Amino acid sequence: MGIGEVIARITYVKPWYLKLIEEQKANYLRIKPRINALGLRGGDYQATKAPNCMRVLVLGDSFTFGSGVGDDAAIFPEVLENKLSMEFLRQGEKIEILNGGIPGSLTSDWVDLLLKLKDPFKPDIILVVFFMRDGTKTSSMGSFFSPIREEMKLRDKQSFLYQHLFFFRFIQEYRDRVWLSKKYSTALLESYFGDTTQTEEWQNAQRNILKIKKLGDEMNAKVALVVFPILVELNRNYPFKDIDRAVSEFGIRHHIPVHSLLPAFMGKNGAQLWVSHYDQHPNAQAHLIAADSILPFLRELLVSTGAGN
Repeated sequence: MGIGEVIARITYVKPWYLKLIEEQKANYLRIKPRINALGLRGGDYQATKAPNCMRVLVLGDSFTFGSGVGDDAAIFPEVLENKLSMEFLRQGEKIEILNGGIPGSLTSDWVDLLLKLKDPFKPDIILVVFFMRDGTKTSSMGSFFSPIREEMKLRDKQSFLYQHLFFFRFIQEYRDRVWLSKKYSTALLESYFGDTTQTEEWQNAQRNILKIKKLGDEMNAKVALVVFPILVELNRNYPFKDIDRAVSEFGIRHHIPVHSLLPAFMGKNGAQLWVSHYDQHPNAQAHLIAADSILPFLRELLVSTGAGN
Protein backbone atom coordinates (compact mmCIF):
# COMPACT_ATOMS: atom_id res chain seq x y z
CA MET A 1 0.00 0.00 0.00
CA GLY A 2 2.86 2.38 0.88
CA ILE A 3 4.66 1.81 -2.42
CA GLY A 4 1.38 2.10 -4.30
CA GLU A 5 0.66 5.43 -2.62
CA VAL A 6 4.12 6.78 -3.51
CA ILE A 7 3.70 5.76 -7.16
CA ALA A 8 0.20 7.21 -7.23
CA ARG A 9 1.40 10.55 -5.90
CA ILE A 10 4.13 10.70 -8.54
CA THR A 11 1.91 9.73 -11.48
CA TYR A 12 -1.43 11.33 -10.59
CA VAL A 13 -2.06 14.62 -12.39
CA LYS A 14 -5.76 15.48 -12.17
CA PRO A 15 -9.20 13.82 -12.19
CA TRP A 16 -9.87 11.77 -15.32
CA TYR A 17 -13.02 13.74 -16.21
CA LEU A 18 -11.01 16.98 -16.33
CA LYS A 19 -8.40 15.32 -18.54
CA LEU A 20 -11.20 14.13 -20.83
CA ILE A 21 -12.59 17.64 -21.28
CA GLU A 22 -9.17 19.28 -21.69
CA GLU A 23 -7.97 16.71 -24.22
CA GLN A 24 -11.10 16.91 -26.34
CA LYS A 25 -10.83 20.72 -26.41
CA ALA A 26 -7.11 20.53 -27.20
CA ASN A 27 -7.69 18.05 -30.02
CA TYR A 28 -10.26 20.38 -31.53
CA LEU A 29 -8.10 23.50 -31.20
CA ARG A 30 -4.82 21.98 -32.35
CA ILE A 31 -6.11 21.09 -35.81
CA LYS A 32 -6.11 23.83 -38.42
CA PRO A 33 -8.70 22.65 -40.94
CA ARG A 34 -9.19 24.40 -44.25
CA ILE A 35 -12.52 26.24 -44.07
CA ASN A 36 -14.21 27.22 -47.33
CA ALA A 37 -16.43 30.17 -48.19
CA LEU A 38 -19.49 28.23 -46.99
CA GLY A 39 -17.98 27.92 -43.51
CA LEU A 40 -17.46 24.17 -43.92
CA ARG A 41 -14.34 22.03 -43.86
CA GLY A 42 -12.65 21.63 -47.22
CA GLY A 43 -11.92 23.58 -50.36
CA ASP A 44 -14.16 25.84 -52.41
CA TYR A 45 -16.11 24.80 -55.49
CA GLN A 46 -17.19 26.85 -58.49
CA ALA A 47 -20.50 28.65 -58.10
CA THR A 48 -21.75 27.12 -61.35
CA LYS A 49 -21.73 23.34 -61.54
CA ALA A 50 -20.09 22.08 -64.72
CA PRO A 51 -22.25 19.91 -67.04
CA ASN A 52 -19.98 16.88 -66.55
CA CYS A 53 -19.84 17.26 -62.75
CA MET A 54 -21.60 15.11 -60.13
CA ARG A 55 -21.85 16.63 -56.68
CA VAL A 56 -22.26 14.90 -53.32
CA LEU A 57 -23.21 16.70 -50.11
CA VAL A 58 -22.25 14.80 -46.95
CA LEU A 59 -24.32 15.78 -43.92
CA GLY A 60 -23.21 14.80 -40.42
CA ASP A 61 -21.68 15.78 -37.12
CA SER A 62 -18.11 15.99 -35.78
CA PHE A 63 -17.33 12.47 -37.05
CA THR A 64 -17.97 13.71 -40.59
CA PHE A 65 -16.21 17.02 -39.95
CA GLY A 66 -13.13 15.12 -38.77
CA SER A 67 -12.68 16.55 -35.28
CA GLY A 68 -9.24 15.81 -33.91
CA VAL A 69 -7.70 14.95 -37.32
CA GLY A 70 -5.51 17.74 -38.63
CA ASP A 71 -4.89 16.44 -42.15
CA ASP A 72 -7.77 17.56 -44.39
CA ALA A 73 -6.88 14.88 -46.94
CA ALA A 74 -7.38 12.14 -44.32
CA ILE A 75 -11.06 12.89 -43.62
CA PHE A 76 -13.34 10.33 -45.27
CA PRO A 77 -15.34 12.76 -47.50
CA GLU A 78 -12.09 14.01 -49.05
CA VAL A 79 -10.67 10.49 -49.31
CA LEU A 80 -13.83 9.52 -51.19
CA GLU A 81 -13.60 12.53 -53.49
CA ASN A 82 -10.00 11.79 -54.40
CA LYS A 83 -10.63 8.11 -55.10
CA LEU A 84 -13.85 8.60 -57.05
CA SER A 85 -12.44 11.52 -59.02
CA MET A 86 -9.65 9.29 -60.29
CA GLU A 87 -12.15 6.58 -61.27
CA PHE A 88 -14.65 8.79 -63.09
CA LEU A 89 -12.05 11.05 -64.70
CA ARG A 90 -11.43 8.33 -67.29
CA GLN A 91 -15.07 8.64 -68.30
CA GLY A 92 -14.97 12.41 -68.52
CA GLU A 93 -16.84 12.95 -65.25
CA LYS A 94 -15.85 15.18 -62.37
CA ILE A 95 -16.81 14.28 -58.79
CA GLU A 96 -17.08 16.95 -56.09
CA ILE A 97 -17.86 16.05 -52.48
CA LEU A 98 -18.70 18.77 -49.97
CA ASN A 99 -18.06 17.97 -46.31
CA GLY A 100 -21.15 19.25 -44.48
CA GLY A 101 -20.10 17.90 -41.09
CA ILE A 102 -20.90 20.28 -38.22
CA PRO A 103 -19.33 19.55 -34.80
CA GLY A 104 -21.90 19.30 -32.03
CA SER A 105 -24.82 19.25 -34.48
CA LEU A 106 -28.01 17.22 -34.55
CA THR A 107 -30.21 16.29 -37.48
CA SER A 108 -32.21 19.54 -37.33
CA ASP A 109 -28.98 21.41 -38.10
CA TRP A 110 -28.49 19.22 -41.17
CA VAL A 111 -31.91 20.19 -42.50
CA ASP A 112 -30.98 23.86 -42.08
CA LEU A 113 -27.66 23.34 -43.85
CA LEU A 114 -29.32 21.58 -46.78
CA LEU A 115 -31.80 24.43 -47.14
CA LYS A 116 -28.83 26.80 -47.26
CA LEU A 117 -26.82 24.75 -49.78
CA LYS A 118 -29.36 23.16 -52.09
CA ASP A 119 -29.40 26.07 -54.55
CA PRO A 120 -25.74 27.18 -54.57
CA PHE A 121 -24.23 23.67 -54.45
CA LYS A 122 -26.93 21.71 -56.29
CA PRO A 123 -26.01 18.23 -55.04
CA ASP A 124 -26.89 15.15 -57.06
CA ILE A 125 -26.52 12.93 -54.01
CA ILE A 126 -27.10 13.78 -50.33
CA LEU A 127 -25.27 11.38 -48.05
CA VAL A 128 -26.57 11.50 -44.46
CA VAL A 129 -23.88 10.12 -42.13
CA PHE A 130 -25.69 9.21 -38.94
CA PHE A 131 -23.49 8.57 -35.92
CA MET A 132 -25.38 6.49 -33.36
CA ARG A 133 -25.29 9.31 -30.81
CA ASP A 134 -27.15 11.63 -33.22
CA GLY A 135 -30.46 10.08 -32.19
CA THR A 136 -29.89 10.77 -28.50
CA LYS A 137 -29.71 13.64 -26.03
CA THR A 138 -26.37 12.44 -24.67
CA SER A 139 -23.14 14.33 -25.10
CA SER A 140 -19.75 13.69 -23.50
CA MET A 141 -19.58 17.33 -22.40
CA GLY A 142 -23.25 18.32 -22.57
CA SER A 143 -26.43 17.66 -20.69
CA PHE A 144 -25.63 14.00 -20.00
CA PHE A 145 -22.13 14.33 -18.56
CA SER A 146 -22.12 17.74 -16.85
CA PRO A 147 -24.47 16.86 -13.94
CA ILE A 148 -22.58 13.59 -13.36
CA ARG A 149 -19.26 15.42 -13.33
CA GLU A 150 -20.55 17.92 -10.76
CA GLU A 151 -21.79 15.09 -8.54
CA MET A 152 -18.39 13.40 -8.72
CA LYS A 153 -16.58 16.63 -7.88
CA LEU A 154 -18.77 17.20 -4.83
CA ARG A 155 -18.41 13.60 -3.67
CA ASP A 156 -14.63 13.68 -4.06
CA LYS A 157 -14.38 16.99 -2.23
CA GLN A 158 -16.26 15.53 0.74
CA SER A 159 -14.30 12.26 0.78
CA PHE A 160 -11.46 12.12 3.31
CA LEU A 161 -9.88 9.12 1.55
CA TYR A 162 -10.02 10.79 -1.86
CA GLN A 163 -8.48 14.00 -0.56
CA HIS A 164 -5.60 12.34 1.29
CA LEU A 165 -4.85 9.02 -0.44
CA PHE A 166 -3.82 9.21 -4.09
CA PHE A 167 -3.92 5.42 -4.41
CA PHE A 168 -7.59 5.59 -3.43
CA ARG A 169 -8.12 8.19 -6.18
CA PHE A 170 -6.92 5.75 -8.82
CA ILE A 171 -9.27 3.06 -7.53
CA GLN A 172 -12.23 5.43 -7.24
CA GLU A 173 -11.71 6.91 -10.69
CA TYR A 174 -11.42 3.46 -12.28
CA ARG A 175 -14.73 2.52 -10.68
CA ASP A 176 -16.24 5.80 -11.90
CA ARG A 177 -15.21 5.14 -15.50
CA VAL A 178 -16.65 1.61 -15.46
CA TRP A 179 -19.89 2.88 -13.90
CA LEU A 180 -20.17 5.80 -16.31
CA SER A 181 -19.55 3.56 -19.32
CA LYS A 182 -22.43 1.31 -18.27
CA LYS A 183 -24.69 4.29 -17.57
CA TYR A 184 -23.83 5.84 -20.93
CA SER A 185 -24.54 2.59 -22.78
CA THR A 186 -27.88 2.30 -21.01
CA ALA A 187 -28.76 5.90 -21.89
CA LEU A 188 -27.94 5.28 -25.56
CA LEU A 189 -30.09 2.16 -25.74
CA GLU A 190 -32.97 3.88 -23.94
CA SER A 191 -32.77 6.72 -26.46
CA TYR A 192 -33.85 4.27 -29.18
CA PHE A 193 -35.88 1.67 -27.29
CA GLY A 194 -37.16 3.46 -24.17
CA ASP A 195 -40.36 5.34 -23.46
CA THR A 196 -41.70 8.32 -25.40
CA THR A 197 -39.66 10.86 -23.44
CA GLN A 198 -36.43 8.90 -23.74
CA THR A 199 -36.79 8.39 -27.51
CA GLU A 200 -37.72 11.99 -28.27
CA GLU A 201 -34.48 12.83 -30.08
CA TRP A 202 -34.60 9.62 -32.15
CA GLN A 203 -38.14 10.54 -33.21
CA ASN A 204 -36.90 14.02 -34.13
CA ALA A 205 -34.03 12.49 -36.09
CA GLN A 206 -36.39 10.30 -38.09
CA ARG A 207 -38.57 13.27 -38.98
CA ASN A 208 -35.54 15.32 -39.99
CA ILE A 209 -34.10 12.59 -42.18
CA LEU A 210 -37.47 12.33 -43.92
CA LYS A 211 -37.42 16.13 -44.39
CA ILE A 212 -34.01 15.74 -46.03
CA LYS A 213 -35.40 13.00 -48.27
CA LYS A 214 -38.34 15.19 -49.25
CA LEU A 215 -36.02 18.09 -50.08
CA GLY A 216 -33.84 15.71 -52.08
CA ASP A 217 -36.84 14.44 -54.03
CA GLU A 218 -37.89 18.02 -54.79
CA MET A 219 -34.45 18.86 -56.21
CA ASN A 220 -34.03 15.50 -57.95
CA ALA A 221 -31.16 14.49 -55.66
CA LYS A 222 -30.81 10.96 -54.33
CA VAL A 223 -30.67 10.72 -50.52
CA ALA A 224 -28.77 7.86 -48.86
CA LEU A 225 -27.97 6.97 -45.26
CA VAL A 226 -24.67 5.81 -43.74
CA VAL A 227 -24.68 4.53 -40.15
CA PHE A 228 -21.46 5.25 -38.22
CA PRO A 229 -20.97 3.02 -35.14
CA ILE A 230 -19.62 3.89 -31.72
CA LEU A 231 -16.05 2.57 -31.76
CA VAL A 232 -16.03 0.41 -28.63
CA GLU A 233 -16.18 -3.36 -28.02
CA LEU A 234 -16.08 -4.14 -31.73
CA ASN A 235 -16.72 -7.85 -31.33
CA ARG A 236 -19.64 -10.28 -31.35
CA ASN A 237 -20.84 -8.74 -28.08
CA TYR A 238 -21.02 -5.25 -29.58
CA PRO A 239 -23.48 -3.47 -27.25
CA PHE A 240 -25.10 -1.22 -29.86
CA LYS A 241 -25.90 -3.64 -32.69
CA ASP A 242 -29.63 -3.17 -32.06
CA ILE A 243 -29.24 0.58 -32.64
CA ASP A 244 -27.44 -0.10 -35.90
CA ARG A 245 -30.28 -2.40 -36.92
CA ALA A 246 -32.98 0.11 -35.92
CA VAL A 247 -31.43 2.97 -37.91
CA SER A 248 -30.83 0.73 -40.94
CA GLU A 249 -34.39 -0.63 -40.84
CA PHE A 250 -35.75 2.92 -40.65
CA GLY A 251 -33.91 3.80 -43.87
CA ILE A 252 -35.03 0.65 -45.66
CA ARG A 253 -38.62 1.17 -44.54
CA HIS A 254 -38.63 4.60 -46.14
CA HIS A 255 -36.87 3.52 -49.34
CA ILE A 256 -33.60 5.24 -48.45
CA PRO A 257 -30.45 3.35 -49.52
CA VAL A 258 -28.55 2.42 -46.33
CA HIS A 259 -24.97 1.42 -45.65
CA SER A 260 -23.82 0.40 -42.17
CA LEU A 261 -20.15 0.85 -41.34
CA LEU A 262 -20.32 -1.60 -38.45
CA PRO A 263 -19.14 -4.65 -40.45
CA ALA A 264 -16.08 -2.71 -41.64
CA PHE A 265 -15.05 -1.95 -38.06
CA MET A 266 -15.88 -5.30 -36.48
CA GLY A 267 -12.85 -7.13 -35.12
CA LYS A 268 -10.82 -3.94 -34.81
CA ASN A 269 -9.43 -2.54 -31.57
CA GLY A 270 -11.69 0.46 -30.95
CA ALA A 271 -9.17 2.37 -28.83
CA GLN A 272 -6.61 2.20 -31.65
CA LEU A 273 -9.11 4.00 -33.91
CA TRP A 274 -9.62 6.96 -31.56
CA VAL A 275 -7.99 10.35 -31.89
CA SER A 276 -6.61 9.86 -28.38
CA HIS A 277 -7.17 7.94 -25.16
CA TYR A 278 -9.77 10.46 -23.96
CA ASP A 279 -11.26 11.37 -27.34
CA GLN A 280 -13.23 8.70 -29.19
CA HIS A 281 -13.55 10.62 -32.45
CA PRO A 282 -12.20 8.51 -35.32
CA ASN A 283 -8.55 9.02 -36.20
CA ALA A 284 -7.09 8.99 -39.71
CA GLN A 285 -6.98 5.18 -39.78
CA ALA A 286 -10.68 4.99 -38.87
CA HIS A 287 -11.54 7.57 -41.55
CA LEU A 288 -9.75 5.45 -44.13
CA ILE A 289 -11.69 2.35 -43.03
CA ALA A 290 -14.92 4.34 -43.33
CA ALA A 291 -13.99 5.67 -46.77
CA ASP A 292 -13.05 2.23 -48.12
CA SER A 293 -16.37 0.84 -46.87
CA ILE A 294 -18.48 3.70 -48.26
CA LEU A 295 -16.68 3.75 -51.62
CA PRO A 296 -18.59 0.96 -53.46
CA PHE A 297 -21.88 2.13 -51.95
CA LEU A 298 -21.35 5.71 -53.15
CA ARG A 299 -20.00 4.55 -56.50
CA GLU A 300 -23.21 2.60 -57.11
CA LEU A 301 -25.29 5.65 -56.16
CA LEU A 302 -23.32 7.81 -58.61
CA VAL A 303 -23.72 5.30 -61.43
CA SER A 304 -27.46 4.92 -60.79
CA THR A 305 -27.75 8.70 -60.82
CA GLY A 306 -26.10 8.93 -64.21
CA ALA A 307 -22.38 9.29 -63.60
CA GLY A 308 -20.17 7.55 -66.11
CA ASN A 309 -22.97 7.09 -68.66
